[in-house]
Amino acid sequence: MSKNLKNPSFPLYARVLLGVGLGLGALLGVGWYFADGLVHVYPVRRRVYRTRVLGLEEGHGHTHVTLTRTPTTERPGVVLLEWTTPSGVQYAQLGPLLKKRGLETVREVQEQDSPLRLGQSVRASTVGLGTPAQRGLRHLDVTVPGQHGPAPAWLVAAHDREVGVEAADGSDWVIVTHGYRGLRQDTLRILPTLSGLGLTALVITYRNAEGAPVTPQGVYRLSAEEWQDLEEAVRYAEAHGAKRILLYGFSMGGSISLAFLRYSGLAGRISGVLLDSPALEWRALITYHAVRYRLPIPLVLSRIVAWLTVFKARQDFDAVDHLSVKDTFNVPMLMFHGSIDKTVPIGQVEGFAHARPDIVEYHRYEGAGHEQAWNKNPQLYEQTVRDFVRRVLSDPAEPPQPAGLGREKHV
Repeated sequence: MSKNLKNPSFPLYARVLLGVGLGLGALLGVGWYFADGLVHVYPVRRRVYRTRVLGLEEGHGHTHVTLTRTPTTERPGVVLLEWTTPSGVQYAQLGPLLKKRGLETVREVQEQDSPLRLGQSVRASTVGLGTPAQRGLRHLDVTVPGQHGPAPAWLVAAHDREVGVEAADGSDWVIVTHGYRGLRQDTLRILPTLSGLGLTALVITYRNAEGAPVTPQGVYRLSAEEWQDLEEAVRYAEAHGAKRILLYGFSMGGSISLAFLRYSGLAGRISGVLLDSPALEWRALITYHAVRYRLPIPLVLSRIVAWLTVFKARQDFDAVDHLSVKDTFNVPMLMFHGSIDKTVPIGQVEGFAHARPDIVEYHRYEGAGHEQAWNKNPQLYEQTVRDFVRRVLSDPAEPPQPAGLGREKHV
């Protein structure tokens, strides 16, 4: 072959066609790899870094803890710790990074179930580990029926009720949906607030998520079909006496919530929607990540990845383009997004929020990454959730609450 290429008798057009063919083949190969990674189901494997308590400093009403430096302990915002004792799993919440020196990091202890000890090994996370029990919440492990089989869920009791589906009868419910390749643990940060509001929280999984039934094709549909599992969860809530229902979606869970509002006959039962870092349009996301990772010919490659995704998973990108139908929604919404989100660009959310100030209350968290708005300012985040929930669930017989919609706040 090399001799033919150097031979002048080898036609120029043949060499051009060969080069083009090799280039297209390479692009298709790269596109196939990324399309496969986008839609195919793999077990969720998260590395949980252990860190050691190197120092404890008490003074002036605060406790500073020095930890070994890991990718988690040096992240901005609030960090959560867990460790196991003979009496069970213990929990601590640490404030933002105070110092970073050499192989150590220093943070303030904001909350703790029991005192930290010098030298002890703890697990660090920015989203949460374990179950609602580790947050002092009463809950049951339940299953929600679905097209592909029963899906595991947590039923978290309202603070003023006993745990159980019978006790939840007549209460207001919130159905919480985690994100793409996410876990129910990702929602633990907000569950105490929801329980404190008197809400029964149903934290669901959906087809192909970790622990949930796998479809015969074994591929994600990026909310084009997953919303049907949310619909089953709404039916479950209604069957167990839900008075009013809210939806709370993180990342792709937000996309699933919006798809439910678009396609479900039960959409009218929803009183309000809370969205944290929602994915709103997937073709643009593919292009965004092609540019972000500096892939060759990103605009062309992203179109190839999208086309291959349609081929591999029968993906309907129009069905999950919630930006193009933003004018059709009529449910009050609360949106959170971080300004440095590298998973879902903030422009998607701001385009939606600015176009619908009549129904959207939007909060931009400066310096927060994907699903990290809570970590940036937990107290403000939780208070914002309380205010929104109380407003949309206010009793008509009570004096009207301030509308609050159409506001944009930067934190």
